[in-house]
Amino acid sequence: MANHLLSHPKPNEITPPYRINIALTFLIIGVGIFLQWLASHVSNWPTTIAIAIAFSFLFLPLYSLLHEAEHRIFHPHPIINDIFGFLLAAFFPGSFTFLRACHLGHHQRNRTDAEMFDLYYPTDNLLGKRIYFYALYTGMFWLSVPVSMIILLLFPGLLRTSLLRDAPSVSAMVSGIPTRYLLRIRLECLAVILIHLTLFFAFNFKLWPYLLLYSFYGLNWSSQQYLPHAGSPRHVLNGAHNLLAHPLYSAWMLNFNWHLAHHQHPNVPWIYLPQFDDPIRDRPGYLSAFIRFWRGPQPVAEITTQNQTD
Repeated sequence: MANHLLSHPKPNEITPPYRINIALTFLIIGVGIFLQWLASHVSNWPTTIAIAIAFSFLFLPLYSLLHEAEHRIFHPHPIINDIFGFLLAAFFPGSFTFLRACHLGHHQRNRTDAEMFDLYYPTDNLLGKRIYFYALYTGMFWLSVPVSMIILLLFPGLLRTSLLRDAPSVSAMVSGIPTRYLLRIRLECLAVILIHLTLFFAFNFKLWPYLLLYSFYGLNWSSQQYLPHAGSPRHVLNGAHNLLAHPLYSAWMLNFNWHLAHHQHPNVPWIYLPQFDDPIRDRPGYLSAFIRFWRGPQPVAEITTQNQTD
């Protein structure tokens, strides 16, 4: 890599901040359960909405920690890493093995045609592309995970049928999951459902507040997930941005905005990503990038047609 990285320790030699990760995991999940209980026991909708907004931001770092576990940099011991990965995924909610396989596949397909959500070719169905874009980033991205969990548990064969042939991005994601993981994934899906049912009845949750809180989280999470990639080069490794966010928000997201650094160094834990900035790349502002993102799919520019794997 560039010379500015030579003074830093090698990524594989960096120990994850596992004590911080474990503490944050229990704190976020504990407060999340409390917010669910509170939303189920308040008597007015404005308060419930406020709780849902708080819940939606509380669980953003939950996904950041899950993301660490997917790369096995949550904890140095692989078994402990995967136990916490399962726990974090359970509150997303989804199967850890399924989410990990999909995410690692993303690192192989990044900014290829299968993951070109913010751009379109002249031959594309533009209306369909725009409908898919806005549906995806206003909640469908998150919703696809619990829906996939139900399908994987009850009708696993549906994910490998012709239903996916007209959705290249979904097809690429699912086809990349080894068949040998299917039993583990289905067992995880069952365990996740049992965890939520247990909490639901143990704490006397009510259905509509429970769904409302997760709906707000799904919207918030979905709306920001592709932001670090939108407008970046059509390049598997360098197709991301280190977005310039307020230091407090960057800390809250566990440096998830340092996404180019993550793609260039996927074995570096979140706490060290700012040390691996790429000085030859601009850092777009987080808010301006967010506003620009909602213009929807843009034409494929000539600059994006560079070799995607150089």
